[in-house]
Amino acid sequence: MPAYSSWSDDFSDGGALADNWRAYGFLASAIDATHPLGKTVSGKEARPDWWQIMDGALRGQCFPEEKHPPGLRRAISGTDIRFTCRFKLAVGGQMGISVCGPNPVVEKDFNVAGLHIRPDSITAWDNDVMHPKGSPEAAELKKKDIWNRRFFYAKTQKITIAPEVWHELIIELRGKELRAFINRRLALSYATLCGDVPKHDIGLQPGGKGESAVATWFDDVRLESLKNEK
Repeated sequence: MPAYSSWSDDFSDGGALADNWRAYGFLASAIDATHPLGKTVSGKEARPDWWQIMDGALRGQCFPEEKHPPGLRRAISGTDIRFTCRFKLAVGGQMGISVCGPNPVVEKDFNVAGLHIRPDSITAWDNDVMHPKGSPEAAELKKKDIWNRRFFYAKTQKITIAPEVWHELIIELRGKELRAFINRRLALSYATLCGDVPKHDIGLQPGGKGESAVATWFDDVRLESLKNEK
């Protein structure tokens, strides 16, 4: 069985990428009234140019016709964790990191912590309910199989991230406290709503809009448990 509490990937092996990570996204060709983001696809159905290993690193791409960035997820385990990677942004680009677990706020297995990093800012985002649990409004949404969920930007810090060069990101999630370090300096801390639950996967996302594809690069990704650290 894979060791989910401690692993690393330098994206030198395309086979390891296929074995360890799950790609997903939304096909713009299938956007309609029922699927406003497009058809959800994953695994072998995912668009191959969303994620590619090039020059010994992982390139993720967003395309102008798509309304939501693609993602790439890998299994993890542990409650208190440290995630490290190197990343490179395009001009006007973005990267996203999401941590998933049994979210008690929205009553689903879903993201419990997340970051968006842009050349001028770092943002922690979170999820809450739109209507109180047990309310008639919440019951009506449940009857319609609609999530009673609200995505929101929880905290933003201004920073300066030079595009087209590599930077280091460290994320520590201890209890509900999320801390993010960029190039060894604390960039943001945020008390999540439910980041203290056991985790089961972590996700990477490219981001940004342009007239052509916008690329975000990842390398030297590492996950470790903080179970034995004070």
